[in-house]
Amino acid sequence: MDNLPNLIQETEELTNQFLLANKSLYLVGGIVRDLFLKSEITSEVDLDLTTDALPEEIKQIVAPIATNLWLPGEKFGTIGIHYNDRIYEITTHRAESYDPDSRKPEVTYSTNIDEDLSRRDFTINAMAISLPEGTLIDPFNGESDLLEGLLRTPLTPEESFSDDPLRMLRAARFTAAYNLTPVPELVSAIHALIDRFDIVSAERIIGELDKLLQAPNPDRGLHLLHATGLLKTFLPEVAPQRFQYLLNLPTDPNIRVAALLATTQSHECVKRLQNLRYSKERISTIQQVIAGANGILDDPSSESDYRRWYQQVGDKRAVSYLIALTLGDNVEDIWEKMEDTRIRLGDDLNDFSLPISGNEIIQLLEIEEGRIIGEALQHLQKLRFDNGPFSSEDAQEILQDWWNTRSSTSEEKNRN
Repeated sequence: MDNLPNLIQETEELTNQFLLANKSLYLVGGIVRDLFLKSEITSEVDLDLTTDALPEEIKQIVAPIATNLWLPGEKFGTIGIHYNDRIYEITTHRAESYDPDSRKPEVTYSTNIDEDLSRRDFTINAMAISLPEGTLIDPFNGESDLLEGLLRTPLTPEESFSDDPLRMLRAARFTAAYNLTPVPELVSAIHALIDRFDIVSAERIIGELDKLLQAPNPDRGLHLLHATGLLKTFLPEVAPQRFQYLLNLPTDPNIRVAALLATTQSHECVKRLQNLRYSKERISTIQQVIAGANGILDDPSSESDYRRWYQQVGDKRAVSYLIALTLGDNVEDIWEKMEDTRIRLGDDLNDFSLPISGNEIIQLLEIEEGRIIGEALQHLQKLRFDNGPFSSEDAQEILQDWWNTRSSTSEEKNRN
């Protein structure tokens, strides 16, 4: 724990405030785990602390030194402060219990650090360090579990997962992120309590899923979700054969969800993402990547097809290619032809905007605003894709010819 002396020194003034109030203070949770893993503790890393002081007392204790206070978590016993250019979250020792039908904890407070640690999700997160002494508090052998690569819960997994079913999904994240092996009783508990997962909100599910997919290789965690049946409760369309492809993709959860759902029918994919409460923006990004990957399979190597594909996919071209590689056998050959087309088109691909505006079309054709403007722009956009860029003068001539032909056709229909 090479970084511990620096943290003790950094928190000295804060610790003294609690000592003056005759209250204890401990580093707790992920920061302790990361100290054992020798992870870098930059100023961007938030520090979690726990204390026997009540929330109202915490506010009074930190008031003389805190730059700002954040109180959204106060009802759960957490006071956030900005101090020493870092965010700290200080939480009263908890003795949480959950209503079996509720998604939210019923928080009760404790004065016992061991009781607080017993309510944590896994033993590797159920360690604390007393301040200022730097003494490790590890009643559930989290250090040895971390060294042995085991994932266990402080209490029985049945009790832990009943308290907060999201921990079953979190188990997959820690399995992947730290290359851990869940103990058999933990896996069995997920099987047994899978129905309990129904009370977890969609927002919490995608929040935890995002963290899992940001692991360099989420394969182990996803296989745990599949083996226990938990994956089917929120992503039933995803086949385990898709897991292996994530390793070669950026650790962007949108890209990786796109890879998982790339073989799913478009309407089913959108419906699933909507059910999970993904934002419209995220759904659009995921659809864009999947459409880009499937578009490659259609061999858009002609100049007109490539322009359309290039404009549709935007800056997701490279990841669309990586995902396309998982969908077909001749993708590399197609991509080579597409790259030849890209090089040949050159600056043609820089700007797909049209050199004429809607107002200019109204003046040119002497028409009123309406759906005709959209039709005219669509006609120009089609020609832009088919033939490449053209000037404003060209656009005016094209539109005049289009309008004359359209008008003549309309008059002919009226006569008949």
